[in-house]
Amino acid sequence: MYEVEEVETGYMDASICAIYDGEKYYIGFSPSFEYPKTVVERVLQGEELGLMGDVFGSTAKGRKGAIGVLTAGRVYRSDLEEYAVIMALTKLVAKDVYNK
Repeated sequence: MYEVEEVETGYMDASICAIYDGEKYYIGFSPSFEYPKTVVERVLQGEELGLMGDVFGSTAKGRKGAIGVLTAGRVYRSDLEEYAVIMALTKLVAKDVYNK
């Protein structure tokens, strides 16, 4: 989670990917979202998100993730991770554009 002053809980979450080619890092973020207030409070107290079965049920621990529960199956954690990787790859895939 990272701080975002403008949202109700003060925090949003995203998947982040870092690719290192031996010289440079290429960073990508997925789309971000806000957790319910109780979840944010518990995470800030040190509780692991994946163990909050009372909030997200037992299916959130796998591929589905908490976002799968929060979006009623419209987006899964693996989708967010994929977008983070794709965003990190942009400078590698479009080197000719970035090097102009």
